[in-house]
Amino acid sequence: MTARRLALVAGAAVVAASSPAWALCPNCLGQHATLTPTLRLVGVFLLIPPAVFFFVARVIRRLSR
Repeated sequence: MTARRLALVAGAAVVAASSPAWALCPNCLGQHATLTPTLRLVGVFLLIPPAVFFFVARVIRRLSR
């Protein structure tokens, strides 16, 4: 039964990935050679969680030594 569920999930992922709705992302709609200020801000905010994780992991490693 698990293999069947896995096959259904994989099939749904393929169908969803081929959907034309993925072309509605802000970057595709804008069709600009450069990023808009909004997308730059979104990119910066996407970098914050990994940076916080890296910082906390480093602090925990130092405290555990």
